[in-house]
Amino acid sequence: MMETILELAAVRPVIFDGAMGTMLMASGLSAGEVPERINVERPARIMEIHRRYYEAGADAVHTNTFGGNPIKLADRGCGDQMVLLNREAARIAREVCPTGKFVAGDIGPTGKMIAPLGDVSRERMEEAFQAQAEALLQGGADFISIETMFSLEEALAAVAGAQKAGAGLIVAATTFQRTKKGFFTMMGETPGQCVQSFEEAGVDVVATNCTLGSRDMIDLTAELCAVVHRPLLVQPNAGKPVTRQGVTRYEQTPEDFARDGLAIRQAGASMLGGCCGTDDRFIRALAEALAA
Repeated sequence: MMETILELAAVRPVIFDGAMGTMLMASGLSAGEVPERINVERPARIMEIHRRYYEAGADAVHTNTFGGNPIKLADRGCGDQMVLLNREAARIAREVCPTGKFVAGDIGPTGKMIAPLGDVSRERMEEAFQAQAEALLQGGADFISIETMFSLEEALAAVAGAQKAGAGLIVAATTFQRTKKGFFTMMGETPGQCVQSFEEAGVDVVATNCTLGSRDMIDLTAELCAVVHRPLLVQPNAGKPVTRQGVTRYEQTPEDFARDGLAIRQAGASMLGGCCGTDDRFIRALAEALAA
């Protein structure tokens, strides 16, 4: 039995889960509802989502804590429940995690900017991420996965916080947009800058997720793999969102997603999963395509 995802990645591609938000909305998440509160109010719903991803072939699932940092929860009136919500999220994922598979403690952005661009200090950011990581590890997360970071500086603050919390393995992802001049984060950082900064900070797995669909992720993967010296995790959206009659949806099929997943694997990614618009059908198709 592999003790870490790094050991597993040395043997075969590692499959991560798809979107938690997509699955929650499909199961009735109401507008304005705080997703992390479901961890304590309706934990069986979260367990079922994790179970479906594991059964679809995921080797690792993310806890339902994307917005679980103290800063974001405080804005939603749940700051005093931060430890409970994160700890329970990890505990219920651990409860349904099959032997030989993994629980990723999910950390997302605060929604704030670091001073002087914003009103949150770097120290406050690190403290917030450290507190969240500590709760996730207490609940049983195997490692910390930092994702959907639009700012490299905030991502590095999350890495530092997770390290202070004692995380033995850290995955860190920045989100890129495709422009005529190439791929850049919202703050203007390049893939090369992100890779170098993450590796210098001691990140174990470099990652990218969200914003881009699977087709664009093929080119981004090739660019990242030209400079990265760590395993690479890639989690695309289910294509580009389409709005019809005021309703936005993702229309890519699981089969097309899996086909692009094979190309992402061939471009050099050793870990693959899904982001917005993907569900267990996408992960099953991806896992089957990679196995074949």
